[in-house]
Amino acid sequence: MRDVLDDDLAELYSVRPADDVRMARLRERLFAEKPPRRSRRWIGIAAAAAAVVMITGLVVTLRPVSRDAPTTMPVAPATSLAEAAALLERTGRPAAKYRHFKYQVWQLVTHAEPPFDATSVKFEYDVWLPAAPDEMVVIYRRFTGEHRAVTGPQRPIEEIGGQVSGAVLWNSFCAATPCKEDSLSKPLPVNGFEKLEAVAPAMLSPFTTTEEKAALYRRLAEDPAIRWDNGKVFAEGSRWVFQVDPATGEVAGMNVDAPVDFRLPGGTPALSVTVTYEWADQRPS
Repeated sequence: MRDVLDDDLAELYSVRPADDVRMARLRERLFAEKPPRRSRRWIGIAAAAAAVVMITGLVVTLRPVSRDAPTTMPVAPATSLAEAAALLERTGRPAAKYRHFKYQVWQLVTHAEPPFDATSVKFEYDVWLPAAPDEMVVIYRRFTGEHRAVTGPQRPIEEIGGQVSGAVLWNSFCAATPCKEDSLSKPLPVNGFEKLEAVAPAMLSPFTTTEEKAALYRRLAEDPAIRWDNGKVFAEGSRWVFQVDPATGEVAGMNVDAPVDFRLPGGTPALSVTVTYEWADQRPS
C-alpha cells in the first residue's frame, strides 16, 4: 500500500521504466520489514542500568535526612566490670531536661513478738534529676500496697505499711542541682565482701555521675575477690549482689540476703531493688 513517503521517494529517485517492477518490490520489502529486535546483550545492559537506578534510589532513601544526624553503632555487651565502665563512658547524654530514675523496692518486714511473722512489701521511688544547674530535684516515695507472705501469720497490710517508710538506698540529700553522692569520698574497705556493701549507696544513687560510676567499677574490678557473671557482680561471703546491664553498663538492680535466721526460709532477701532509667523533657509538677 502506497503512502505519501512512497510518492516522495518516487519523485526524488526516479527509476528507469525497465526497473519499475524490480524497484517496486524492493520498496515494498523495505517498508514492510519490521524493525530488527535488539540483541539479548543490549537487553541485559538496559536491565542492569535500570537496576543501578533502583539501587541508587534505595541507597538515597536509607541515608539520614541530615548530614549531621547521629548514628548508633552496635556495641558488644560488657563481659567484665572494666568493659561496663567503658560502656558507661561512651554513652552520650540526650538533649533532654531531666533524667528519670525509677526504683522498685521489695523490703522485708518482720514482727519479732510471738508469733513471729515476716512479709515483703513494695515501695516505688521516682527521682527527677534536672540536667541544668540550679534546678530543683523532685523525689517521690510511695508504698504500693503490694506484699508477699514470707512466713508466719500475716498481719493486715495496712498495719505493716504504717510501720515502715522504705529503705534508705543512698546517703546524700540534694535539693537542687548539681548534686553529689557523699559516700564516694569515703575509702573502700580492704576485704572484697565488705566493699560491695560499702559501695551500695554510690551504685544506686541518682547523684553518682556516669564518670564517677565508671571509676567505681574499675576500683572494684581491681579486687580479684569481686566477680562478674553475665552482669552479676558478687563476692564470696557478701550478702550484697548487684546486677549490671551488660548492654548499657548501668546498675539494673541489687539484692541483699537477710541475715541467717532459723525462722526465715533460706535465701530470703532482706532487700531487692530494680532500677530503670529514662530521659524526659517533662516531669510531674
